[in-house]
Amino acid sequence: MYPSTGQSATAKSLEFLRNYGAIVGMLAVLSIFYVFKPAFISPNNIVNVLRQGSILIVLALGLTVVMSMRGVDLSVAQVADAAGLIAAILILHGYPLWTAIALPLAFGLLIGVINALLMAYLGVPAIIGTLGMMFIIRSAELLTTNGAEPQMLFTLPRGLTKSFFFLGQGQIGPVATLIVLALVILALVFFLMHFTAFARQAKAVGYNVRAAFLAGIDVRRVFGFGFIVSGLLSAIAGVALVSRTGIAMPRGAEPYLLDAFASVYLGTLASRRGEMNILGTLIGALFIAFLGNGLTLLGLGAPYRYGLNGGFVLIAMAVGGLKRKY
Repeated sequence: MYPSTGQSATAKSLEFLRNYGAIVGMLAVLSIFYVFKPAFISPNNIVNVLRQGSILIVLALGLTVVMSMRGVDLSVAQVADAAGLIAAILILHGYPLWTAIALPLAFGLLIGVINALLMAYLGVPAIIGTLGMMFIIRSAELLTTNGAEPQMLFTLPRGLTKSFFFLGQGQIGPVATLIVLALVILALVFFLMHFTAFARQAKAVGYNVRAAFLAGIDVRRVFGFGFIVSGLLSAIAGVALVSRTGIAMPRGAEPYLLDAFASVYLGTLASRRGEMNILGTLIGALFIAFLGNGLTLLGLGAPYRYGLNGGFVLIAMAVGGLKRKY
């Protein structure tokens, strides 16, 4: 006997909900904000959220590269913090713009290389190694800033900061520079994770490390390179954050850590097999950005946002487990 049309339609509906129900749920959540605050979808507000969310997107993309290989990098927000502080201090002391950009990025690369050596070549568990790195960087920040003294760039004459602020506050034509930055990095990371030899090797490592090793893949090199990418993107995010806000201080980027993890895990809901992926992370980061904006418009603060982020992470992990099981 052939299945009835009704049964076939029901099966298709269930399959659609299993694959894309979570995304529909995200849209439903965001629609609530529109009901209570119609300004939520105004062009100005959308552009503002996209500008703010660009920093989260850059940070979360680096984290995705590491986590797609079953690693983790708890130091991303602290690297962003420190990179922003380095940029601010250099600007305050009159160093040229290229120095205020290049040195923070070099710092991010350095931390990425150290993390790669520790986790990939010395075998330190990633959660322990990057947690230790986070505390080391935080301590160095506090010592450098005399106990979390803010580095305020917005107090300087505009002529000294105009070029630096262009990254976070300027526009390229009608589009904010931050949005352009996020799009460029998104394209580069998407290319890296889909059209390169590293992409194939990273996927193999993420699926089965032993099988990848037996296939001749240099597992340590591939795993370590993920931390280098994460460190560099974290530094870019930190410089962009300071350029946008005009102020740098220790722990200023820490709220982005939970948001970045939530973005990555929510991104797995956009995958049929519950896998971490670049476009999924983009969707997750945009959802987190709009969620935070919607809660702000409703007058709800950080406790609600953190609670919802944590809840969404748990839901994403549960749904991802069900996808992999069935």
